[in-house]
Amino acid sequence: MDRAQAITDQRTHYENTGWALIPRALPIEVADATLYKIQQELGGDWDSYKGDYIKTFLTEKKAYECYSFDYTPLSTLQWGLTPYISTLTGKELLPSHAYFRVYSKGDICNVHSDAHDCEHALSLTLGYSNDFLWDLNISHKYYDASERRPADIANEEGGLQLHSIPMSVGDAVIYNGINYLHGRIRPNPNKWAAQVFFHWVDRNGQYANHAFDGRWDEVVKRANFVFPDDDAPEKVNPSRAEMVKTRGR
Repeated sequence: MDRAQAITDQRTHYENTGWALIPRALPIEVADATLYKIQQELGGDWDSYKGDYIKTFLTEKKAYECYSFDYTPLSTLQWGLTPYISTLTGKELLPSHAYFRVYSKGDICNVHSDAHDCEHALSLTLGYSNDFLWDLNISHKYYDASERRPADIANEEGGLQLHSIPMSVGDAVIYNGINYLHGRIRPNPNKWAAQVFFHWVDRNGQYANHAFDGRWDEVVKRANFVFPDDDAPEKVNPSRAEMVKTRGR
């Protein structure tokens, strides 16, 4: 895949339709490794899971969820993707927040629009238990959310038309979360399906105050490292002790 050419095409599609599919936004091996690490650290069943197990207005069933500011690796992944997504959108973006969610079999994601902190949204598929692709749906129509909720306008007008976008593991879809309705209307065909939703704002736009979910003072700080005296002993992570020995002096 020529990613340079793909970005040009994806940017044009995003500008014209409000969304664009990004095949293999993460290599499948990286998606697998990421999801496995999340499962290791957050847990993979009700007893072990350290995030939330809840039902919100978005789902019909309870789901495993995690907010990025409760689990640093989600934020780190989003921050690392920021230059790529900025290039794709042609905007100077800053992250607001991300959510990890694992849907159970038969669940859906109700069609909705997002709040102002989701100016540029990215849905990323990390894994399916049974490898059945699950479509993301996005409205054909742009809705002006500055005055009314898009869902209210769509319900009043009727005849809502939705694109269906199949997503493989590692695929992502970028979309305007504020002005386009989106969701997953076909029940999840897998035993489980794992997704991450990333959200950004234009640092030069009207929603810039939502950067870092309004927690700028808490998150964006200068780091500082202090070295001990020269005679302080070395410290080596036990898991890397043998590797360190082979690196020489």
